[in-house]
Amino acid sequence: MTQQLLCISTVWPQANATAAGVRITGLLDILAADYQIHFAATSRDETQKNELEKKGVSCHDIQLNDPSFEKLLLELSPKVVLFDRFIAEEQFGWLVREKLPNTLCVLDTEDLHSLRAARELALKKEFEFSIEFWKKQELTLRELASIYRSDLSLLVSSYEYELLIQEWKVPEQLLMFLPMTYEEVKINSAPHTGVFDQTQGYVFVGNGIHKPNKDAIKWLYSHIWPEILKLQPKASVQIFGAYLPQEILELDQQKKGFYVRGQALEISDVFMSARINLAPLRFGAGIKGKLLDGFRFGVPHVTTDIGAEGMQFGDTWPGLIAKHSKDFAKAAVSLYENEDLWNEKRQLGFSYINTYNNPQTHSKRLLSVLDKIKDQLNSHRAQSPEAYMLRSQAFMAAKYLSLWIREKNKND
Repeated sequence: MTQQLLCISTVWPQANATAAGVRITGLLDILAADYQIHFAATSRDETQKNELEKKGVSCHDIQLNDPSFEKLLLELSPKVVLFDRFIAEEQFGWLVREKLPNTLCVLDTEDLHSLRAARELALKKEFEFSIEFWKKQELTLRELASIYRSDLSLLVSSYEYELLIQEWKVPEQLLMFLPMTYEEVKINSAPHTGVFDQTQGYVFVGNGIHKPNKDAIKWLYSHIWPEILKLQPKASVQIFGAYLPQEILELDQQKKGFYVRGQALEISDVFMSARINLAPLRFGAGIKGKLLDGFRFGVPHVTTDIGAEGMQFGDTWPGLIAKHSKDFAKAAVSLYENEDLWNEKRQLGFSYINTYNNPQTHSKRLLSVLDKIKDQLNSHRAQSPEAYMLRSQAFMAAKYLSLWIREKNKND
């Protein structure tokens, strides 16, 4: 009989709009080889739910602080529960562990939310971010507690994997570095055969809900783009992304060559004609799906240290990195006009995807690790006394708040 796996989230994944959506749907595709997949979410987005159902995923609407979720848990009795980001674990993890103590609990961090938030706060307050500042934030402690409570936490960023081990001494057996996965790029076949003189213009891709993207567009418009225009007066950039707020839509300035387009129906349409992928990210965490998409479609990029973080392996990088607006503009124009450099970075991008994001390699690793932990769950948990402590009644504030709300709802 096929084992059941339940993924719990606060949102339905949007693989056509967010890197997080690409990540979680990619995980579900891997896990479907060994499990019957169920997905439960507290949001009410019927369109995205229907997309999952088309892939054979059983979908369930759930409510926070409602006994119906407990009923669903007991009916499915999944061997594995996958929490889509730490908020989902914080809200539902206590009940999963209470009702199904022998179920393997896996957390997909997507990125370290606390790291992104701390960097954003430092930028707003105009002081230099430090790891010590991040470690003092309440959100950091909440996220760390969620990681410790989980039997295994998946991280897309090699930097964040090392950060948790080095700065917090999280046991390695509780963590797994698992990049996003993409099918192999066939470099000599369509649609990857575009050449330098068949491309033109710059492109930025990023959904408007994600704060780092909004900040990047604003910084691009106000500081970087004027510098690019000084060097390339006829330059143009296309801004694509779902859920772009009005303040971003109003930056559409044809006379400046700054075009805000909104959501693209197909990501391939965005990249196939563009020459340079711009990713001027000043804060954030995890890895950047916009860069990986650029690699896949042969569009070299310019980004920041934040943009490249957690993705750099070996001595070569498929793009250019700059910190300040003037340097960013110079790098963008240099890459735009240098055909040899452009071709070199383009080929490195193809090689990167095929080397580090191969789905077959990572699929085998993940399924093997899950099987191993399931077979030795008690001994695995015994290796982390901190996890036992954080699962204890004294640390179950979320549980008692949930029970209080449930009782309150009964009486209202």
